[in-house]
Amino acid sequence: AFSPTSVETEQRSGSVIPYHVSVGYLSDHRFPLLREKACQIRNALKAHGAKRIAALTDENTASDERWHTGHVFEQENYRFILERVLEEPWFGLVIKPKVPSSLRSRLGPVAELLERAENTGRCYVFQEGSMTGAYPPSAAGLAADVMIHCHLNAGTAGMDAALAGVPTLLLDRLGWPVSPLYRLGIGQVVFTDWKSLWDACKEHWRRPDGVPGFGNWSSLLGELDPFRDGRAAWRMGTYLQWLLEGFRAGLARNTVLADAATRYAA
Repeated sequence: AFSPTSVETEQRSGSVIPYHVSVGYLSDHRFPLLREKACQIRNALKAHGAKRIAALTDENTASDERWHTGHVFEQENYRFILERVLEEPWFGLVIKPKVPSSLRSRLGPVAELLERAENTGRCYVFQEGSMTGAYPPSAAGLAADVMIHCHLNAGTAGMDAALAGVPTLLLDRLGWPVSPLYRLGIGQVVFTDWKSLWDACKEHWRRPDGVPGFGNWSSLLGELDPFRDGRAAWRMGTYLQWLLEGFRAGLARNTVLADAATRYAA
């Protein structure tokens, strides 16, 4: 897991797994690799007049609203932010859909707004990828001044951008106040409607030094990833290597697990 914060959830769920290994956010090694692509996108939007840039990420939708967020809900999200691109010649937008291949069909009539926004030269959509996007959310966030993640029932996309150092806002239109992410502050990081979020962005951009605490996750990042050093995947790979070495040596399962845990803790 990323951090020890999920231990309690596992225990309350009745998990019988004997070891919980915290390695950090597994994608943190990608952040430096994404900066060149993000810079290219940012420069392209600025060349068409964008003075302030936001990034938007979603969690996909489904036609059956019993099992997932419905298309209409997401269309409302996109309609609001795309209209801002069309109304404000100083505003640019980078979109990182979770499933880019079906985005335009799921947007329905709002797809026409997306096309018009793209034609301004101030709207860029990450379209690579089939099942899910080929680029992580931080690729969009690093091209922007602020990242907007539109769901709190799943917050990894927002966390990806925040760990990359991008001011990140959370829009909770669905209503999920039990999320620990609410501790980041309503009106600073968490918003429940588009108007208040947009007004906060404009106020932040209006002030020379910005709004204090705006999009700032620093108070919670230590709980989400206690390492934050770009080596999470290395830690996981090393741990698995120790397990494999023990099994290849013919040691008993419990011995292999205990030895790896002791080495890792040290």
